Amino acid sequence: MREPKSHLTDVLFVLALFTVFIITALIVALMGAEVYSGTVRSMNRNFGTQTSLTYVSTKIRQSDESGGVYLDELGGVPVLVLEQEIEGETFQTLIYHYDGWLRETFILKGMDADLQFGVPIMQADGFSVTAEGGNLLRITCTAADGIGVSALISTRTGAVE
Repeated sequence: MREPKSHLTDVLFVLALFTVFIITALIVALMGAEVYSGTVRSMNRNFGTQTSLTYVSTKIRQSDESGGVYLDELGGVPVLVLEQEIEGETFQTLIYHYDGWLRETFILKGMDADLQFGVPIMQADGFSVTAEGGNLLRITCTAADGIGVSALISTRTGAVE
């Protein structure tokens, strides 16, 4: 009877092929992980900036009455003021950037507001609202990585001061 001969080259070829397969699989997995982490970073950045813009845009639209939306300054900080009347009293919602956060304060008109006690809405490196002429407002939010996003909002009730 003949015994099968062990072919060293056959075994080495199979091992080499298996090694190439494992290395290729690891490279593809590492590339996929990098793409995934980049996507997560981008989504997190967009969430912060887009959510801030959407939030402020919605608040402006809710308060879009004659003279209900205007820009002011409080303690050297630019403030978006949104006025509304509730049961015969005028209340103000102040939206501003303070201490690394987009903040909101709800007060009775004429009361003093302390900026540090505003409710933190979203973390942001920068936030500004500027009048662009007529009834246009430009809202700009800057994320922690320095990338800014802007939106133009048109008020229905006329010029913004």
